Amino acid sequence: MDKSEDIKEMIQREIRSIPALDERVVFKDVMEGVFLSLYEKNKEMYQVLEKRVMDDLAYDINRYRICAGLVEKDCLDVSHHMLTAVCEEDLCPAVHSIAEVREEIEKNRGACLTTVFLKGDALEIQELLKKDSMYSGILKVDKEYPVSVQLQPCVRYLKKMEKLYHLFMKNGIPWQTLNAPYLFKMMDLVIRELPKEIPDSEIVAGLGVDFGEYASMVCYDMVPVWNVWHLTLESTGFPVPCKDHENFEYIMSIREYGERNAYLMEDKAGIRSVRQNGGRLLVTGQLGNKREWDVYMIKGGGERRIDKYEFPIMENIRKDDFVERFQKKHGQRVKTKGELERYIRGFGLNGYIEYQGCQLADQNEGLEETYSMNFFIHDEIREQKGRRVLILLFKATGNEKWLARDIVSFIVSEVQELYPEYHCEGKVL
Repeated sequence: MDKSEDIKEMIQREIRSIPALDERVVFKDVMEGVFLSLYEKNKEMYQVLEKRVMDDLAYDINRYRICAGLVEKDCLDVSHHMLTAVCEEDLCPAVHSIAEVREEIEKNRGACLTTVFLKGDALEIQELLKKDSMYSGILKVDKEYPVSVQLQPCVRYLKKMEKLYHLFMKNGIPWQTLNAPYLFKMMDLVIRELPKEIPDSEIVAGLGVDFGEYASMVCYDMVPVWNVWHLTLESTGFPVPCKDHENFEYIMSIREYGERNAYLMEDKAGIRSVRQNGGRLLVTGQLGNKREWDVYMIKGGGERRIDKYEFPIMENIRKDDFVERFQKKHGQRVKTKGELERYIRGFGLNGYIEYQGCQLADQNEGLEETYSMNFFIHDEIREQKGRRVLILLFKATGNEKWLARDIVSFIVSEVQELYPEYHCEGKVL
C-alpha cells in the first residue's frame, strides 16, 4: 500500500469519527478540494525533481569523448562537422615585425617565430630536447640573415589541455585522460638573438632551419585539432525567478548546435547548477541580468566517408558493454591482473599497441619510457617517495609505431588513477 492509500485511509477514519453529518460534509469538501490536491501536487513536483536528479547522475562518460588529431594548415577545413583548431590563433597566424621580436626577446629572453611538429618516437624527441642544441637558420625579411634557433616544447597546447581539465572539474564531470599525443610533439622555434643590422620596421617573411640528422622528423605548418568548440551563447528571454526567491534560471537555446553534444560552462562564479533539457541549456544562479555566456561544446559524431587524415584521429573513448556499465554502476575496483587487462583492452587501441602483462619493482630501473598526460594533476595527500613501481608491458603493432610510447603513456596515465599507491610507467618491448 503506497502513501496515497495511507492518507485516504486516515481521512476515512477521521470522517467516521465525526458524529454530525453537516460537519462531515464540510470536512470532506476541505479534504477533497484542498488537502488532497495539495498533496498530489507536491507528489508530482517531487517526482519531477527526482527524475531531473537521476538524469543528471546517469550520464554516459563517452558523451564527453575528446577526439584529437593533426592536419596540414592548407588542409584545415574550418567548416568541418566535428573538428576545430585547438588554438584559435592557428587559424590566423600573427604577423611579426622585427621591433616586436626584439621586444619579446628582451622581455622573455627569446621569441617564438613559428611552431613545428616532430614526427618521431617519444624517446627520440626526449633525447633531442636533452641536447639543448642551437641550430643554424635563415631569417627571411627583405633579405636573408643568419640566426641561431632552439627547439622548445610548445606549452600553449598543453595549457589548453589543462584548461579543459579545470572545465570538467567546475562542471562536476569526472575527468578522463586525453589521448592527445600530437600536442606533446609540438615544438616552438625560438630565437634568442637577432642580428643588429636588421631594421625594426621589417616584417618577418619566413624562417628556415637546418636540423641536420633530425630534419626528417620536422614537419612545418601543422595544426592540432580536436572536437572542443568555444561558443558565446545568449540568454533567451528574461531570467526566471526560482521559488527560493534568491536565484534565477537562465535559458539558452542549443538547437542550432545539436542536442546530442555535451556542453561545459566557462565561468562558475555565482552559478548553482547547469543542466541540459532537450534543445535548451538551463543555468541556475545569482547572476543579475547576464545575457552572454562562454560555453565549450564537445561535439559528438564520427568520421564521414569523405574524411581523410594523414595522421590518425585519437580518442579517449571506452568500449561500451555490459561489463563496463556494471563496473561503473557498482564502482568496483580493478584488483586482478585479468581485470586490469580487460580495462586496458577496453580502450580499443590494439591497432597500435598490444598489452603483454605487468610486473612490480621496488624502484625505477633505467630510463622511463613514458610520461604523464595528466601532468597538471598533483597528488597533495600521498607521499610520493618510496612507492613501488607498477610496470605495464606492451608491444607496438600496426604502421604507426612512432606513436606507440605516446599511446602507452595515455594508458599508463589512466591506470595511474586506478592505482595511486604505485608509481605507474610503461615499457614497449
